[in-house]
This record gives sequence, structure tokens and C-alpha cells, in this order.
Amino acid sequence: MVKPRKGKSVEALIDLEESREAEYIESSVSFARTVPDIEEIMMGRSLIFRKYESGMVRLTNFTPSEVVNIYRMCLPRIIKENTKRGKKPSLTFLDHVFCYLYALKSGQTMASLSVNIGESESTLHSAIRRIRPIVTESLNSNTFIDRPAPNPLSIGLICDCSTFQVYRPSGFYDESKKMFDVKNNIYGIKVLFFVNINVWGKVKCVFLSNPNVGSSHDFLILKNLGINNEIKEYLVKTKEDREREDMDKYEDMDIEGKFGRDYDSFCVLGDSAYICSQEIQNKIGYRILAVPKYKSKDEDVANRGKYLASRRVHVEQFFGRLVGAWNTFRHVYRFEHKHFQMDIENAVNLTNILTDYNGLGDEDSFEYKNWLETRYGMVDERKKNKLISNKKWRNRKKKRLNDSQDNIQDFLNNSLDDEEIINESKLLCSSLNY
Repeated sequence: MVKPRKGKSVEALIDLEESREAEYIESSVSFARTVPDIEEIMMGRSLIFRKYESGMVRLTNFTPSEVVNIYRMCLPRIIKENTKRGKKPSLTFLDHVFCYLYALKSGQTMASLSVNIGESESTLHSAIRRIRPIVTESLNSNTFIDRPAPNPLSIGLICDCSTFQVYRPSGFYDESKKMFDVKNNIYGIKVLFFVNINVWGKVKCVFLSNPNVGSSHDFLILKNLGINNEIKEYLVKTKEDREREDMDKYEDMDIEGKFGRDYDSFCVLGDSAYICSQEIQNKIGYRILAVPKYKSKDEDVANRGKYLASRRVHVEQFFGRLVGAWNTFRHVYRFEHKHFQMDIENAVNLTNILTDYNGLGDEDSFEYKNWLETRYGMVDERKKNKLISNKKWRNRKKKRLNDSQDNIQDFLNNSLDDEEIINESKLLCSSLNY
């Protein structure tokens, strides 16, 4: 309730406050009607964007025009954010988008970002906190999922998990150890990705699981998803999918098309960790194909296994492009864990945009392998250093025990027996005339 002032009634003040609010909202809406005017004013006021415009690709993976396109996707929600009351941010929202992309690309701490950009840490922290959900909502709403390309085994999605390193969570040891990934020897967050090859030949990530603790098994994450209606509906073959399969004869393949055309839906391809029974597949709601662990002597089965393994390369290429483009997920994730889901969704959507400009290739596979080799090399180095430190500790302990035993033995050798003590006491008493 507005407090009354001298000379005006409460009702008059309330009407005045409502009229001011309506006038503010109307001015914001009218300002938003002319998008070119907004962009012209925004470009003039965005000092940080203009400062780094020449090196935009190196800092954000996008050209200035592409960054402006991402800003246009976020514009409806930015206008809604501008209609809120309160102090307006010191940076423009175009600068907000640039700072957030730069933070994802560099993977630096907030202190390093403030030094490089030339703004205070509090200003950058507020900007990233404000623009993060806007980018998430905008990219998710503007994402269009293409249908999978026809193939002999009717593979619609390729799934795999990846662990991203995070700082050790604070709290009790029993709670923090759940985040520890024994395979990679790191505290991490594990995410399940669903990648497809669309009809245009582009590889994109179309579905993403919620973040899981690093100790979770890959198949357990898939099983915990349960019956996902979005994935289930996506895998159902449409009339156009049937027509594409009939047009493609797979004459250059060693595998006959009857393996996939007999089913009414596409399947999900995974590695050997996703081998499961038909009962579990019925509970999940879709078929799962898994690469066999061992090579079969049967030629047809071996060719089928080679084909499955060759199809799984695409998800590794996507991981390579993801960690190669965004250092936030290549190294230790430096933000709070509660922001991880929005950041990984934004990084995946931005990576999908990058694949439209430049498709995935062998260099992305090499990037993914280098990332794993670096991680495993760090694991081996930590294990080696731990063995060296344990060996030094055992040597020091052994030396301490030997020194203590020598001291005890010297004491026993130099000590007097009972008879000698009695004789010495008698001599002392006689000398004192007792």
C-alpha cells in the first residue's frame, strides 16, 4: 500500500502509480516494435561488443553477425526482462550475450574474466547470472529437431555418457564421494547425450539427460530416464521415413536392410555398456542396439558389429567439438553446480549451431581422443605421484622403527644388572660410614 502524502488521497496516489506503470510498459513495448532501431541503439551502446568485434571468432566461436543472431533469438525474453522494475544493468544485453559466450569459450575464473574484459567481477557475475536462463529458454524454444537419416539398421539415436570434471563438493565425505568417478579418477558430473544423423547429413545432439553424479553407471542413467515420451515419439517412424527407406536400397552395404525395416520405430545405439535384455527394453519403451564386447567369428555378425562401431564414431565427434569449442567443459567446471544443467544445455545448443556452419569430421575425433588422453595422463601421473609418496612414507617409517630399535638395544647393552647395582650401593654406603 502506498503511504498517503500531504495534499493527495490514497486513491489518487494508487491511480498515479498504476498509470506510471502502464506508461512504462507501453513505452517498452513500443520500443520493441522496431527491432532495427533496437539493434542500432544496442550496437551503439555495447562498448564491450564493439571493443572485441575484430577478434570475435577467437573469443566466442562466432562472428559478430552470428552473435547478433543469437541476441535476436533472446530478444523477446530480453524485452520481458526490461519491463521489470528496479535498477537497470550497467551493460547492454548484447554485451551480456558476448560476456556469457566468452565465459563458456575461455573457461576462466571470474577474476581472470574481469581483467580481460575490463569490468568488475560483480558486474560480470550479475550479467552472466541474468543472461544464462534467457539464453537457455531462447535456444531451447528455437531448436528444431530433424528426422534421422535412413540406414540399414534403422538407428535413430546414438547415446553415450560423458563425465565433466568439477570441484570437490563441500559437505560430508559420504555425500561428496558419490561425485567421484573411479574410472577417470576425478570428481565429476555425468550426462547422457542422444545424437542423431539427420536427413541433411548433419550430426546434432537432440536430447540430453539431467546431470548425474560421477559414480553413476552409464546404463543406470538410461534406465532411470524411464519411458521418455519425447524420445519415444521421436523414434516412431513416420510416413516420410518409410518412403526414404524404400528409396534407399543400401546396395553398397554389407548388411541387408531387413534388420531395421521390419520395425515400426527407430532404435537407440550404444556401446557395450548398454547391453540389456528385451524385458528392460520393453520397460524403457524403445529398442536398444549395443556394440558387442567381443569380435564374433561369424562373418555376418562381425560385419554388423563393425557397422555399429562405425556409427558410434559420430557421438565421439560431437564430444570432440563440444570440449574443443567450450573450455568450460574441457577443464574443471568453475561455476556453481546448480548452474551446470543450464550451461551444458546452452553449450550443446550452441555446438549444434556450429555444426550447421561447419560439419563434424575426423579432427573432432582427434580432439576427443586428445581430451581423454590428457585426462588419463593426468590420472596416471597422480597415481604415479601417489605411489612415490607412499614409498617415501614407508621408507621413513621403516627408518624410524630401525632407529627406535637401535636406541632400545643400546640402552639394554649399557644398563647395569642387579648384582652390579647392589655392589655399587654397598660401596657407596661404606664410603659414607653407614
